[in-house]
Amino acid sequence: MKQILSYFIVFLLLFTVGFFGHNLVQAQQVGPQNLNEDEVIELEPVATDSTDATISAEASPAAQVEQKIIEKRAEDITETGGEKKGKLATFLDENPIGPLSWHNFLQHSIRGAVQKGLSASIIVLLILFPLVASIIAASRHIIGLRGFGIYIPAVLSVAFVSTEIVTGIIVFVAVLLGATLTRSIVQRFRLPYLPRTAMLIWGVSVFILALLIFSSKLTLFQLLTINIFPILIIIILTENFMNSQLFNSQREALRTALETLFIAIICSLIINQEAVQKFVLLWPELVLFGIAVGNIIIGRYTGLRLTELTRFSTVLGQNNIDTSSQDDQAE
Repeated sequence: MKQILSYFIVFLLLFTVGFFGHNLVQAQQVGPQNLNEDEVIELEPVATDSTDATISAEASPAAQVEQKIIEKRAEDITETGGEKKGKLATFLDENPIGPLSWHNFLQHSIRGAVQKGLSASIIVLLILFPLVASIIAASRHIIGLRGFGIYIPAVLSVAFVSTEIVTGIIVFVAVLLGATLTRSIVQRFRLPYLPRTAMLIWGVSVFILALLIFSSKLTLFQLLTINIFPILIIIILTENFMNSQLFNSQREALRTALETLFIAIICSLIINQEAVQKFVLLWPELVLFGIAVGNIIIGRYTGLRLTELTRFSTVLGQNNIDTSSQDDQAE
């Protein structure tokens, strides 16, 4: 019950920050709209019917949401169209390469595909996805961070790029809270694994639906403009989180989920860097070769993880003292 309460408190804090941040931005953007009706009548000329219709459409919440979606797609690397696609394609045109050679054959192929209509955003994501997986592998193999495998944090990082990090964190916490609440109820029915998992997804979906409806009442554009696929990707975490609770304590499962969230945020920040995206397009051969070499180097590491060094620092220090004392006695 304490874990559920902690989830709920964190969720309320994140939701409150997002709500007041949105209202603050709206208040700063209001400006002249704070005039009363009499002042508006005096200052504004008589509008035609078409002008009134335009103003009404611009003032409607649905039109504002649609405008936010267009602006979001323009900067979203996960979108195959929009201004982002044009920016990357223009960047390729502004940086020509030399004649075909052994070290730029992939560059020529990419440029030819982009000219034929293939989205440069897809190419960037396909090259960056192995880089993200390598970063996750290094964080687990060398640093010692735990998470739900490699695929879940990697896909979650792409979802955060689409939703923006703050919105993704809110949905992430909502999914964990919904899964925990549903699990506490479903346990009483003693269902087999598959029906129980389906009921967990049912509960999480209802919880997210309630969150989105509540967001529409508050006109939170960050949640109203979210795409369905990032939500589904985050919901996938439900099964991993529940399986983690079966074999570990609820505290350990929460820790694993938070470490997964941390790794996904770091990777999403890397993917979202425009400099990284442009470098990948200019030097795809170097990036892919470097990723392969980096994974081999990571695999060759056989020492203690950094978290293990911190965890067993007292034991390692005691062993060093014992070893030095034995050497002194031998002398």
